[in-house]
Amino acid sequence: MKKILVPTDFSDCANNATDIAIDIAKHYGAELHFYHFVSVPIDWVHLDFAQSAMYPDVTEEVNRVQKEMKKLVKYVEKKGVTAYSYVDFDNSTGAVAKYAKKNDITFIVMGSHGAKGIQEFFLGSNAQKVVRYSEVPVLIVKTKLDTVEIKDILFVSDFQEEMTVPFENVVMFAKMLGAKIHLVYLNTPSDFQRSWTIKERMESFEKLATGHLAKSEIVNCLFLEEGMEKYCEQNHVGMIAMATHHRKGLSRTFLGSLTEEVVNHMDIPVVSFPI
Repeated sequence: MKKILVPTDFSDCANNATDIAIDIAKHYGAELHFYHFVSVPIDWVHLDFAQSAMYPDVTEEVNRVQKEMKKLVKYVEKKGVTAYSYVDFDNSTGAVAKYAKKNDITFIVMGSHGAKGIQEFFLGSNAQKVVRYSEVPVLIVKTKLDTVEIKDILFVSDFQEEMTVPFENVVMFAKMLGAKIHLVYLNTPSDFQRSWTIKERMESFEKLATGHLAKSEIVNCLFLEEGMEKYCEQNHVGMIAMATHHRKGLSRTFLGSLTEEVVNHMDIPVVSFPI
């Protein structure tokens, strides 16, 4: 984990993500990359000075963003972490993921305000979109957080073999935080599984979590999110870790992505590890 990307809109949520990213960067000796998107009506990058002067409002916004980025870089460097900034004018889908891939980013930390109702269905939150397209792990933070406070991480899974590699990353993350892992299978009426079948699948994950395992449990619930939320409340879980399937297009619209739903609706931090 040598390069950490922090998409920012300079809000309190984004600043919370920055502080978490600094802690992680210090632990791994990583550098931070700040990313901000500016919406412009024209091909701003290729305008000369005279042409850009024709758009004073855009020029003012770009200058404001660049000043904010410089402040962030100075703030981080005072903490002893190397930092860079990038202002993007690419409004295409998955622009953050494109930047991450091009610059060899290995981890993304992002604040989220969430999106609900009709806005969520058509647009989703920015955090959802980053989770959907990212090829590297993404940590979503909504409130001010001290990483030292995270002592319990919930890993929700079906515990199929394809989840092994993402879970190995979860174990590494738990070691960094000094946290224990809760292995949980959510058993719902719509996808009911025999308990002994699930327990057999969970055994290899329990071995991988040796020394960092809090408990391994099958939770019966009507709905996945309901079961997850209740478990977190009862067990004082400080973070949720999930592996992500990258569904796109109609399959994503109709089936949805559980990780994206959790990112949008849960208040505690959520970290997604792509399969």
